[in-house]
Amino acid sequence: MTDRDRDECRMPTCSEPARDRAGYSGRFCSDSCEVRYEHLQADARDAAVDEVENRY
Repeated sequence: MTDRDRDECRMPTCSEPARDRAGYSGRFCSDSCEVRYEHLQADARDAAVDEVENRY
């Protein structure tokens, strides 16, 4: 783990300082960033599945 992981939000487009909220200590600056990040991950998984299904 680097200092950046502890000090900045892990939301890809966010550079706010990370805070200890809702059990996500050192990961996200807010609950809304954590939720948005989860949505981004889900969207990426869905797109990858759609791409694989469309190949056949």
